[in-house]
Amino acid sequence: MKTTKTMVFIILFSMLAPMSLSEPVIEVAYASTSTIEEGFLIDGAAGFLKKEANEDLWKFVPDEAIEAPKNITFPTGKKIEMLPCSVLEQMTQLAGDKNEIHVQLWALFTEYRGKNFLFSVYFLPMQDEIVQPKPEVPEETPEKAVEVEPAQDEPEEDSIIPEDILKQIKSNKTPNLKKFQQIAKVTGDTNLIGRAGYLSEGSPVHTFRPDAFGMKINKNEFVLLPNSILASTEEVLALTPGKQRHNISGLVTTYKGKTYMLLRRADRTFSHGNFTP
Repeated sequence: MKTTKTMVFIILFSMLAPMSLSEPVIEVAYASTSTIEEGFLIDGAAGFLKKEANEDLWKFVPDEAIEAPKNITFPTGKKIEMLPCSVLEQMTQLAGDKNEIHVQLWALFTEYRGKNFLFSVYFLPMQDEIVQPKPEVPEETPEKAVEVEPAQDEPEEDSIIPEDILKQIKSNKTPNLKKFQQIAKVTGDTNLIGRAGYLSEGSPVHTFRPDAFGMKINKNEFVLLPNSILASTEEVLALTPGKQRHNISGLVTTYKGKTYMLLRRADRTFSHGNFTP
């Protein structure tokens, strides 16, 4: 009897064990193939920018499917989280109390641990078609006809896009916005190159604080935005715990009074005697 119970236990264990071991592999493979590669540019996609209820979190919902590299399609109506930046702040101000705005958006995809985000580069508000009620026209009388004044052109509003970029759009020449220098030119943000300082690992955000060794520089903390460079940097930090000095390059932007950075490079630096911290 004891032998029979033992055989039944072994059979059940052999059936369940492969199922439990294969499950995480499927999840990892799904996460790696379903995300859009970092650096892909949304080129003037129309959609709604909407605020999530009870929190300062904005998401973009495209009107039409977005075709991305490697035969990946971002479907119509699916939400994607927007990263805080100066261009997003402009859009939220235009949205006002409605907490949503219909825009034509240019933005870069970032990827962080199996999840995509959007970093806004520039946008155009879209004027949705609104059915206006027909105006009441007074009936004409034999004594006096209704005089109609000739229509006058309304003055054009100033564009939110820099003139040189606007010319490229009108000439159907899309600028290469994948380089941080070009993004900074369009958005008015700062392209920070080779600034030394310390990375701080926090929850849920990581920050970078420049040091002031031998220089008078801004020592404000930069909140690091999620992208693939941040993910790889976190792996290095995990291997060697403790205070680590890095040489950082990235795009510095602001959103509602806070300073953020989209990393481009993060190189570990080491001490050389008394010449560096």
